[in-house]
Amino acid sequence: MAKKWITFDLDGTLMQNPFGDWVFPEIDRVAERYLDNGQKIFPELVLEHRMRMSSGRIVEAYDWDNIVQEVFAKKGIQVKINVEELVRKHSVPPKVSLLEDNLIKGLQGLKEHGYSLGVVTNGFEKYQKPVMDALGLTKIFDVVITPEKVGYGKPQMEMVEELLHGGNEIIAHVGDRLNHDVVLANKLGVLSVLLFPTMSEAIKQTAISKRSERRDCLDWLREKWGSETNENSLPNNAIPKLVIQSIHELNVETLIQ
Repeated sequence: MAKKWITFDLDGTLMQNPFGDWVFPEIDRVAERYLDNGQKIFPELVLEHRMRMSSGRIVEAYDWDNIVQEVFAKKGIQVKINVEELVRKHSVPPKVSLLEDNLIKGLQGLKEHGYSLGVVTNGFEKYQKPVMDALGLTKIFDVVITPEKVGYGKPQMEMVEELLHGGNEIIAHVGDRLNHDVVLANKLGVLSVLLFPTMSEAIKQTAISKRSERRDCLDWLREKWGSETNENSLPNNAIPKLVIQSIHELNVETLIQ
């Protein structure tokens, strides 16, 4: 029987990982012992990440162990950092958390309606699985697709090829980024669903399928696109078909467009 997939981003969509508040600060504390005047290594790590992204090295851009190793070597820091071990160390609540109450119950409800659920994330599995395990997400998903396993990253369509074999289809992809998630879904021709938890009450009261047509929502999308890409013009393939405030707004009715 062919599967109908709904795929999800992880970070910023379903869960909060420990990188920003715990992993990177710990790396900074190690590095500052070897740097002058309280310099921080974090901006250098971000710069290397962005350079890899801009040169099309999407998979390498999310290999944080390699990024840290390379940047430390450039700075002459002769110390080894194991990012994977740091993630495991900090993957305990409340350092990591689900972004919504009753999230797992909501996802389980989609499965009960016959959908198969997949993760499509640009984070390497060794960084994502400890967080998913700690939050009870691992058991919900039928597949977890990560860049180092398939050789591609979002928004490259090849990343999800394995889900389309045997007559299977992707119904929707849900995420929090325009340049990764919405562009990927629109390129695939599937329902692009953007999570916008802080939307105004006026947008919330608008039909889900009409929210992205509102001027105030479009203004926010343009601003968001600019912050993600440093580009001023919002392309059509970055406009989501659905804008949701909560994962709980996903149901059979909203997914049939």
